[in-house]
Amino acid sequence: MNNFHFSKIIAGVGPTLAKETVLSKVINMVDVFRISLSGGFDDNNKKYIDTIMKLDNSKTIMMETRGSDIRVKNVLDIKVKARQNIEIDYSEYAQEHDKKIFMDASFLHELKIGQVIKFQQSGVVIKIKSSKENLIMCEVVEWGKIIQFDRIFFNNYTLDLPFLGERDKHDILWGLEYGIHVMAPSLVKTRDDILELKQFLSTKNASNMKILAKIETEEALDNIDEILDVSDGLIFVFEKIEKAMKTLKLNEEMLIQKCKILGKPAIVTFVGKFEKNKYQLINETQLKKFSNMAADAYMLDTLLQEDDPLTMITQLSDTLDNLELKITAQELTRFYVNNEFMVRDYIIYNAHRATQEVDVRAIVLYTENWYSAGRLSSLKPRVPIIAFTKSDENYRYLNMLRGVRGYKISQSFSYENLKRIGKEMIRIIFKGNISLDDKIIIVQATEAITDEKTGMINGLELYKFKNI
Repeated sequence: MNNFHFSKIIAGVGPTLAKETVLSKVINMVDVFRISLSGGFDDNNKKYIDTIMKLDNSKTIMMETRGSDIRVKNVLDIKVKARQNIEIDYSEYAQEHDKKIFMDASFLHELKIGQVIKFQQSGVVIKIKSSKENLIMCEVVEWGKIIQFDRIFFNNYTLDLPFLGERDKHDILWGLEYGIHVMAPSLVKTRDDILELKQFLSTKNASNMKILAKIETEEALDNIDEILDVSDGLIFVFEKIEKAMKTLKLNEEMLIQKCKILGKPAIVTFVGKFEKNKYQLINETQLKKFSNMAADAYMLDTLLQEDDPLTMITQLSDTLDNLELKITAQELTRFYVNNEFMVRDYIIYNAHRATQEVDVRAIVLYTENWYSAGRLSSLKPRVPIIAFTKSDENYRYLNMLRGVRGYKISQSFSYENLKRIGKEMIRIIFKGNISLDDKIIIVQATEAITDEKTGMINGLELYKFKNI
């Protein structure tokens, strides 16, 4: 099966990756392309989206908001040495400068001498040495290369900034106009942050847009159940919540399982870092661990540092393909049942059970709202799930669910269409490597006995491929 991968890849788009010659080589490996607002939404972002959609309009475009984070505004990397003195200054706009650090922190002159400032991806640490009028001078504590638009943290300094500021609202409006599909708000802390974003989207006729909250602060971890309740999935930045996890006696598997229980995607972010003047992404040990936990997707660093995105994405895709075939088999156990969807859950559970007790090659299903696909995906089936939906929002959302290949169908879709189109999709996925006697499961999981719109009967059916 050479035309299907279970784990999904979310790649940040930057100038190098967005080149059509590079994109054309990775387009089949990447499921979601992420536009970061670290530098604001500009014409380049529109070009990125246009190029991606030109090559493959089935891809999902994710917009990551800035939230209350602070970023480097330099568009050039800055190399710094140990004990070097370097000036920092405030700027709301991008700056072509490599001798002075600009950041969008309007409160810079409120910081005291001795304040430690850390750069997330770069690993560089500086400390304020002197502050006089408009000149703030810092000493480099941990040296390296400060990269463009790197995120900045101020040790023991509380930022008093709104979650959804005016700049984010402005950028979201641009994103909606240019065709983004899902939102990934940064630095979420409470459920109210998500509700605020939902309210804003509803006023812009985008109330159906899916929202995946980034979990990267101790406060977010403390409120994770409430945040997950109002979100459509979570993005875990484990590097940033490691200490908080120990305090709250949580681990990666427990957090990922919170999402899986609800059938919502659990996405893992790999930031990567510079080591020996080379950008290191992720290692196979990490991937093996998260593959066994059935993480739905892996979000790569925003710009992939423009080093060699093609090599990085190819290496990740190949590693995941190998690991997916070696996931530890688990005992069949009944899962948490949502009382609101008891009939659906019973059918979904038995569909998964059938894949373990019968030699099934694929599952075909129709979903009105993503729920059936998400719940079935959460059980870690070892066969592809081919999901059909009429909703564009749900169609894009399916691109983030492990083991699911989504297809959008017309409003006049029927059961006979599902079988006919599903059979063709199976041929494409398996590239003809499927026999007429191979078994396929077709699933319809709703609370109604019969779906009058599609003519599908609630339940599951087992077919030989030749009889579909």
